[in-house]
Amino acid sequence: MFKKDLSAILFFLIFIAGCSMPQIVVLKDPLTPEEHLQLGLSYEKKGLIEEAIKHFKEASKYDARGFLFLGNLYFKQNQFDDAEVNFKKAIKKENKLADAYNNLAWLYLTKNTNLDEAEELVKKAIELEKENKEKIIYYQNTLDKIKKLKTK
Repeated sequence: MFKKDLSAILFFLIFIAGCSMPQIVVLKDPLTPEEHLQLGLSYEKKGLIEEAIKHFKEASKYDARGFLFLGNLYFKQNQFDDAEVNFKKAIKKENKLADAYNNLAWLYLTKNTNLDEAEELVKKAIELEKENKEKIIYYQNTLDKIKKLKTK
């Protein structure tokens, strides 16, 4: 009887020990949104697209650039619908993110669709960055290409 009780007790102790092992639970993400963005860019550069997407999505919880970078990644993958959705999310989250306006305009230019909207989008980007000459040149290039395509 003692052997039977002892094995039952040992089984119970092993079972309980297995269930009550301490677990590490991360309550707060140790990385900042900026760190997620940088990791995402690094993974994207190495061709590790799924890992990049994961980090951009994590960053997008707090930083609209996460959506912008997702849009850029999807655009490069010719996943235009996903790119459009993410550029729009970036604009909705941060309506002063000029690159999101320009990149959505560039997407429409690439698809040869919504060219009137594309023109307005890039004009908004130019207005937002009116003090940044380098960005203005970049955005003006988008605007010139849109206007040229509209005249065809």
